[in-house]
Amino acid sequence: MSRRRGERFHRAPGLRKGYSRKQVEAFVARVDLALQGAVPGVTATDIRRVGFELVRRGYDVEEVDAALDEMELHAVRLGTTTSRRGRLDPVSEAAFMRQELSAPYMQRFPRVGFVRRGYDIDDVDDFLDRVCVALDRAIGTDPKTEGRGLDVAEVRTVAFRPRRGGYAEDEVDETLDRVVEMMLLMQAAPPAPR
Repeated sequence: MSRRRGERFHRAPGLRKGYSRKQVEAFVARVDLALQGAVPGVTATDIRRVGFELVRRGYDVEEVDAALDEMELHAVRLGTTTSRRGRLDPVSEAAFMRQELSAPYMQRFPRVGFVRRGYDIDDVDDFLDRVCVALDRAIGTDPKTEGRGLDVAEVRTVAFRPRRGGYAEDEVDETLDRVVEMMLLMQAAPPAPR
């Protein structure tokens, strides 16, 4: 990988494509200004959802993604100075989210019409069960819950099969964005005193 003077990231190695340098530089500059308070309007969700064209001689994808993850965590820390109740309380927020996600199977989100495709209901419900286990562990209601742990990367990259009449994609995506922010907030919060 090569890194030229004035560039923030290394370029993709060999013949592999990387993110458009111009797009990455513009977005990172905007995020930097927003995180310093100079310009409004960049949220953790904006950082998580950004996409760049893949081009030859572009920036290394893994390096840029890692930098974006750090920026997202920083944005979560800055953007969540208060909660719904006026103070930062990640455990209460996680408990509230856990309650929201505890709807019965096949009823957790609105569905699209039968002719349209949405997310496979079983895939989403199974994944949300894992999210609920992670939230239970985080809020301490059931630390010995069975099942595999869940990390932020899995929530960011989860993919669901398309199905006619499935869950509405926008609703599921919005909820997963909130889950990512909650997990980042839990990671960023200082440990509770014992």
